[in-house]
Amino acid sequence: MAWNEPGNNNDKDPWGNRKRQEGPPDLDELVKKIGTFFGGGGKGSGSKNSSVGGKSVYATVVIVAGIIWAVSGIYTIDEAEKGVVLQLGKYDRTVGAGLGWVPRGIEKVIKVNTDEIKNAPISGVMLTKDINIVEVDVGIQYQIASPEDYLFKLGNVEETLNQAAESALRQVVGSTNVDAILTTDKERIQDELKVELDQVLAQYKSGLSVRTVTLKRVRPPREVNEAFEEVNRAAQDAKREIQNAEAYQNEKLPLAKAEAEKFKQQADAYEATVLAKANGEVARFKQLLPQYTAAPEVTRTRLYLEAVEEVMSNTTKIMIDTNGSNNMIYLPLDQIMKKNRGE
Repeated sequence: MAWNEPGNNNDKDPWGNRKRQEGPPDLDELVKKIGTFFGGGGKGSGSKNSSVGGKSVYATVVIVAGIIWAVSGIYTIDEAEKGVVLQLGKYDRTVGAGLGWVPRGIEKVIKVNTDEIKNAPISGVMLTKDINIVEVDVGIQYQIASPEDYLFKLGNVEETLNQAAESALRQVVGSTNVDAILTTDKERIQDELKVELDQVLAQYKSGLSVRTVTLKRVRPPREVNEAFEEVNRAAQDAKREIQNAEAYQNEKLPLAKAEAEKFKQQADAYEATVLAKANGEVARFKQLLPQYTAAPEVTRTRLYLEAVEEVMSNTTKIMIDTNGSNNMIYLPLDQIMKKNRGE
């Protein structure tokens, strides 16, 4: 009889294999084996012991799964980070550095580095106030100030930053002449650009804070590049001459002030001397006035003689013209005085 004919109860096929099962293993048998492994009823136990063993397996699985779920909710936030907590996909709160826990599946933590300084290079061709074209390269340093705004307010924060920077740059450059941009107003442009960019990002609630704005390079149009370079060199020469003039002024001005103070003091002394002399003459005149009023001729003669005496005392030679004659008398007073002294 063939091995596969009806009525053949052999459990093996011609190749020695066991008879194939008609379906998958019995589920109760599998649970019974697992229960035996965890301390349930073993081989030969009754149905009651099998049921108890199955329940213990389910409880063990639930406990292990609960432990894994609880442990998976533990998170750590570094000092340079902040954690944004989502509850069922919606923003709930922002947490600081440290160890924390959230119910996994209900809440989720997104870590955001708020201390990192990021760089954003901006380049563009701008039109100045005096209708000139310049190529401008700007470097922007920024960091995340509000993690929740950074994550949820805008779709692409970096692209928004680039567009806002270009818009602010066009507004600032468009209100400045090209000569000032290339020479003297770079610091002012940087400050105005930072203020303008902060205002725009605050309006958009981007969550970003601009740290510094650096005007790296400003290039004039190629056709007039040499002329602009010449203007720049002239501005540098003018600045150097101004510095030299200020140094010369700082050297000479103190000397001039000291000389002026000296002249002022001499003038004050001369004024005091002349004024005192004038006051003395006035006092003398006031003393002579009553005498002149009483005897005008006598006083006049005495004043004349005193004046002649004062004049004659300062000279050694006298020329006297006689009335009605062309002769002139010469008196050598110096010789006469020497003779009188016996010299």
